[in-house]
Amino acid sequence: MRVLVTGAAGFIGQHVLKALLEAGHTPYGLDVTVPEPPHPIWFRVVDITQPFIGCPVDAVIHLAAAANPRACDADPAMAFNVNVNGTHQVLKMALSQGAKKVVFSSSAHVYGVGPKYLPTNECHPLWLQNTYTLTKILGEQLCQLYHENHGLSYTALRLYNAYGPGQGAGYLIPDTLEKARKGEVVTPGAETTKDFVHVDDVARAFVAALDTSFVGCVNIGSGKETPIGEVASFIARELGAIYSAAPGTATRMQADIARAHHILDWRPQVSLSEGLHGL
Repeated sequence: MRVLVTGAAGFIGQHVLKALLEAGHTPYGLDVTVPEPPHPIWFRVVDITQPFIGCPVDAVIHLAAAANPRACDADPAMAFNVNVNGTHQVLKMALSQGAKKVVFSSSAHVYGVGPKYLPTNECHPLWLQNTYTLTKILGEQLCQLYHENHGLSYTALRLYNAYGPGQGAGYLIPDTLEKARKGEVVTPGAETTKDFVHVDDVARAFVAALDTSFVGCVNIGSGKETPIGEVASFIARELGAIYSAAPGTATRMQADIARAHHILDWRPQVSLSEGLHGL
């Protein structure tokens, strides 16, 4: 299958390209920057907020996004341009190039942080909590609109806390690793829980979603609730750093992944301890 990946130079994008190649697909990459290191695939630098042509494909995996909630709140115009207008441009391109399927990268933040109940399934009401969340909900609704009006099939993957090799600064695990290497880790709100899912498992989910006829949203997480204090103390212990917890507001996250197993035949394979040892 010929698969176009937007945001292909990003953290998840590079792992998705690798997973597509391993699964025997022919991937094509789009991003605003060239990936490092370069991948042995067709790659094009494109700004998705402008109309673009792309290339003839069977499916599109749409990862490109403004993904930092704080940055989105600080610049809502940028967030709407990239996450809403950009998704609209990608869907138009997908139709024009003959794609039959779009896999959209959404977020578990659409349920709110924290949600009304745990584990959280896809029937949970959506919460317009911040700019980022709103843009992801609108992105899902654009996919639904294109499905209803143009017959373009889609599956939206609501990602929980992806982590793994290549993740940049600004996220809990790489930031904690950096602090531990400097000798000390202080964790505010150590009782806050996340659902950490390894990026290799996330990449497998995107590949699996290409083959399903299911239209709608699917949670992608580990299905396990883990306090961030446990993660931080594990990293500190492994690197010989001093660890301490600080007061902070605690929220909780945990995915119900029954639909992913039923629809995609997908379950996470990398445990958190295995994933952390690999960083």
